[in-house]
Amino acid sequence: PLPALVRGDLDMVITSDPQENEAVKYLPLFRYELVLAVSRQSPLAASKWIEPDDIADQTLITYPVERERLDVFTAFLNPANAEPAAIRTAELTPMTAQLVAAGRGVAALPNWALTEYTEHDLLKTVRLGEKGVWRTLYAAVRVEDHHTPYMQEFWETAKELCFKTLSGVRAVKGS
Repeated sequence: PLPALVRGDLDMVITSDPQENEAVKYLPLFRYELVLAVSRQSPLAASKWIEPDDIADQTLITYPVERERLDVFTAFLNPANAEPAAIRTAELTPMTAQLVAAGRGVAALPNWALTEYTEHDLLKTVRLGEKGVWRTLYAAVRVEDHHTPYMQEFWETAKELCFKTLSGVRAVKGS
């Protein structure tokens, strides 16, 4: 999506994976915790948090993107030289949640994306490490467009609505 943004095919990209590009400005929306979704029957469901090696016997369900762009690897597993037993991909969060609920694997997803599944007791979430893994979600825009009134209005409205409707998100200091 970033090349399409720079070309002008898109006006904005929402991402938690900012990449160096002098033509792109990243406007922080909010911080969220990346958590491990597990089935209610999983032995991991009783844990307050897990360590990287706790996933060694699990199938990790991820989005079909490069490993280097997945926070579960870059911020949690890779620093500990840990690997899941297997990796399976699913393109949509509802499909991932259904696979997890059915005991077909575990998935590291934003806490706010799992609220409806945990509220309906379909699955459980567990913190990644004792302190958790916190990430920031950004609106990426072209540098020359970031001060335009419509872009500023979108950014402010998006932040306001996210804090009203998403559970577990935090403000980014200084934004």
